[in-house]
Amino acid sequence: MIKKLLREIPDYLKDKSTIITQVMFVSIFALVFINIYSPFNASSWFEVGRIEFFFYSSAFILSGMLIIVLSKLIFVLLTMRMKFTYLLYGLWNLMEIVMLAGAYLVVDLVLLKSGAALVERFTGLLFITLLVLAIPYSLSWLWLSLKDKREKLEDLTENTSLEFREKKMITFRDEAEKMRFSIKSRDILFVESTDNYVTVHTAEKGKIRKIMLRNTMKRLEKELEGTLIQRCHRSYMVNFENIKLVKLISTNLYIYLDFPEEIRIPVSRTYAEHVHEFLNRVSL
Repeated sequence: MIKKLLREIPDYLKDKSTIITQVMFVSIFALVFINIYSPFNASSWFEVGRIEFFFYSSAFILSGMLIIVLSKLIFVLLTMRMKFTYLLYGLWNLMEIVMLAGAYLVVDLVLLKSGAALVERFTGLLFITLLVLAIPYSLSWLWLSLKDKREKLEDLTENTSLEFREKKMITFRDEAEKMRFSIKSRDILFVESTDNYVTVHTAEKGKIRKIMLRNTMKRLEKELEGTLIQRCHRSYMVNFENIKLVKLISTNLYIYLDFPEEIRIPVSRTYAEHVHEFLNRVSL
């Protein structure tokens, strides 16, 4: 949890267009929320009729949005000069809520001349401001996150598909990075790790051929990025081009390869999510 808070926020939270959209969404939500639902007896803020209340409360809310606009402007400028972690980003939004509640309190005391106790009035305005901002902020963050993930997935799928089309041959190198052999991608079934060696299992005229190579699975996994050969277990990598079935047996997940002989490769829990995500990308 602490590591998550200290990580830098994603780029979409710093994008100017998304920030403008977020401010507009917050403004519209606040207007609708206050004028229609009138939380915490908001209509008592102004002793006027319903129509007059709409105009007064609208001006009241939109004037407060100037605080948010100024805050976002400073935020954008600061993100160009410093790293914003999730913790700092959360504190910044909390500061916006306090400042907005403070601005409303000043308006309440100076223009509306409310007779309520200072602490009681500020506490009420702070709670209302928190509710008015927290809901649209949360919804906008969720929407932006889903949009960003969808765009990244589309880009990754497009780039991955292009690489798959271009890489017909797979080259294997040893630990000294010397090329040992190249083989057609579709002929590779799976790769198995044994100590400091890996064994490449290939299909040749309906039979399995084994080619041993001095290399580590970790190094090989990095070398095979952008191909259909992906890690599924501490000791195995499989060619997704030759997968016939992925099946859950009891609590264990297995990959069955498309070959006359039954070839069943275990999927560890560490790589189960990666296997599912990669299968979804390949099937798009």
